[in-house]
Amino acid sequence: MIRISAAIMHHPRRAHRIPPLLRACAPLEPEVVPDPEPDGRPSPLRTAKRAWAAIGSGATHHLVLQDDVRLVPGFAGQLYEAVSRRPSYGVSSFCLWHTPHNSYLVRRAAVAGAAYAPLSPFEWTPTQAFVLPVEHARALADYLAGIPDEVQDDDEMVVIFCRERGIPVVATVPHLMDHGHAESLVEGHHDGLRATVFTPDRRWPVDHPSADLEMAPGPYTVALQDSVCTIRLMYGDPVEHECGWYWYDACALAGVDPEEVLDAGATHLSRVPGRALSTMTEVWAACYLLGLDVASSAPSAPSADDWGPLAPAAVESWIDQGLSRQDHRALRDDCVRLALAAVRHGMGERKFADAF
Repeated sequence: MIRISAAIMHHPRRAHRIPPLLRACAPLEPEVVPDPEPDGRPSPLRTAKRAWAAIGSGATHHLVLQDDVRLVPGFAGQLYEAVSRRPSYGVSSFCLWHTPHNSYLVRRAAVAGAAYAPLSPFEWTPTQAFVLPVEHARALADYLAGIPDEVQDDDEMVVIFCRERGIPVVATVPHLMDHGHAESLVEGHHDGLRATVFTPDRRWPVDHPSADLEMAPGPYTVALQDSVCTIRLMYGDPVEHECGWYWYDACALAGVDPEEVLDAGATHLSRVPGRALSTMTEVWAACYLLGLDVASSAPSAPSADDWGPLAPAAVESWIDQGLSRQDHRALRDDCVRLALAAVRHGMGERKFADAF
């Protein structure tokens, strides 16, 4: 039987968030673990060490939450089910929408209709709401205790720990929480962060024939950032580097001729005004490659008329995150329509060619 204990990493500056967060966790009863040096240099790691050690008696699994999260209604019940189906895994309830590897892996799973997205063994693990079996939670607490607080970021240490121990890590699709959108306490961290796929009106798991599908990370991911599509290597390139490989030059990684991508979008892009053509071409390329990846990677890939029910939400969040501010203001809705058509087209269903 699964029994989940919980702890909340807490900074006194966010004291007002604790009462509603505790209510949202019910019937879980998290221990609130305060930052032991709230006036010191910001360090999530400093508090994470103590939160991972705060394991309740009789627990089989331990959850650590950050205090700036927004949970879905019925969070505890959905988390229990997610952990019950993957009891030996690390289970994250969240993934930031702009991460180079994991956000793409989540969108890929959403298009395929899968309830979990296996995460990258090299990119920082999303630790905003993360569960581990207690034997791994205790070992993680011991592991983190030996790392200086100055290292600062717990998520970068957690991915190393899980990789070295061979612990598979997945994210729920959709996510069971969103970032609280408060100002980050850590210098250099982005504000206004969002979840990759957050649909609080859809209870996890969303019913779909492919819900139990697990798509292992492939050799590449696709990024859309500042209205430019790039391809990033899953293995070999440092995940922290800013730039990927421009999609046209790197299409061989996806097993596709870049001219095929352009030819597939020719009818759609011929209708685009010249001033918007560059941006719309980048959107088409990113989303066509996503659809192609799902079709070629899923053991029983859905057809374009049976894609995952969360696919539109995953694609919309990609457009909202990936366009430049100027393009988002001018082209957002047109880009969403084009993006949905491109994903379907990449999945191989030509009957949707006139969707845009």
